[in-house]
Amino acid sequence: MSIISAPVTVAKELKERVFYGWWIVAGASTVMALSAGVNFYGISAFFVPLSEEFGWKRSVLSGVFSLSRLEGGLFGPVEGFLIDKFGPRRLMLIGIPLMGLGFIALSQVNSLIALYLVYIFMVTVGSGLGTFSPVSAAVANWFDKKRSRAIGITMSGVAIGGAICLPVIGWAISEYGWRPAVVGAGVVIIAAGLPVAFIMRHKPEQYGMLPDGAARRDEGRQAEPSESEPAITARQSLKMPSLWFLGMSLTLRSVVTTGLTLHFVAMMKDRGFSLSVASSLLGSVALLSIVGRLGMAWLGDFVDKRYLLAGANIMMGLSLLALALASSFWLSGAVLVVYAVAYGGSIVLPVALQAEYFGRRSFATIRGILSSMQTPGMLVGPVFAGIVYDMTESYFVAFMGFALAGVLAGLLLLGIRKPKAQPARAAAQAVS
Repeated sequence: MSIISAPVTVAKELKERVFYGWWIVAGASTVMALSAGVNFYGISAFFVPLSEEFGWKRSVLSGVFSLSRLEGGLFGPVEGFLIDKFGPRRLMLIGIPLMGLGFIALSQVNSLIALYLVYIFMVTVGSGLGTFSPVSAAVANWFDKKRSRAIGITMSGVAIGGAICLPVIGWAISEYGWRPAVVGAGVVIIAAGLPVAFIMRHKPEQYGMLPDGAARRDEGRQAEPSESEPAITARQSLKMPSLWFLGMSLTLRSVVTTGLTLHFVAMMKDRGFSLSVASSLLGSVALLSIVGRLGMAWLGDFVDKRYLLAGANIMMGLSLLALALASSFWLSGAVLVVYAVAYGGSIVLPVALQAEYFGRRSFATIRGILSSMQTPGMLVGPVFAGIVYDMTESYFVAFMGFALAGVLAGLLLLGIRKPKAQPARAAAQAVS
């Protein structure tokens, strides 16, 4: 073996030994780290300097990021349909560059209207096409028995991205200003995200394999779906109470997570912390959530996911109640640890629960429907907290509301039941 051909041979052997689904998980976690670290978490670091430079009230600025969530509500089902039809890779090759260019364009914003247009129609649409929806669909399609663990690892990328990107963004804003920092964020998204998009694949059956690597067949030959796997269509799911209960639960959870995430840095800055320290604290919450993302995901492969998810939501709500009442730094820190673990589980388990209850046939489309259902929560959470702060100069009432929403999100899950539906193999035979 020559020196030149040796690395190529080793790489080929490694690829053949490792089930390709795990390469998809690795790529998916990388994309989620970029998206969450720069956009979901990172935007909170840009929240304060934007407010200070332009003099916008926090409720007004919150409205920009809340209205951006309408994209998921309006176009989520369409994006899901496109993913189910064309596969995740094609959508990612459009969405990732659009998202990156959107961040670069943000550096030229000088008015509230421009901020609305760029953030909603470039950053948010690009994120919807290129990050969470396509990668979660790909991972759910490539795994069955190990699905919760695979999704847990994928969503751990969100936590890692928040832990790494937030401190870096906070430091970059402090050293160079928010405009150069947002340009750098856009460049990183494009440079790191595009290569990952090329490794994405839609379903293992298209390549002669089955989920979890259970069987390998000749490439190009369609593998048979599992006998017991449900194959519920998007239209069928809309008639099932389980979808609506899950959607309402996600709506209430979104009130909590989006509201806290957007206002956390501002709240800690009000309590006397510097921007970089406040950003690092939110990054620490993201990092600690890995415990919940991996731990609860692992448990979800062995116990009833809805009870785990219900417990995570209730624990998240109670932790925010404690955070609203906490008076010391150390008590606040301890409460944030509890919140981080519960929050991590609440992000991972709904994706796995959806795949278990409704199957893979229309996974991305149903995911889009659920995104539409939870959009009101994404709208209400940040704006509610902003209005409360502008009226009272405190986040106390907002956090009490978040606590109630978290508990109700958990209780709603106790009423859902797994739908009865035609299994995937029988559905495939009926179509043929």
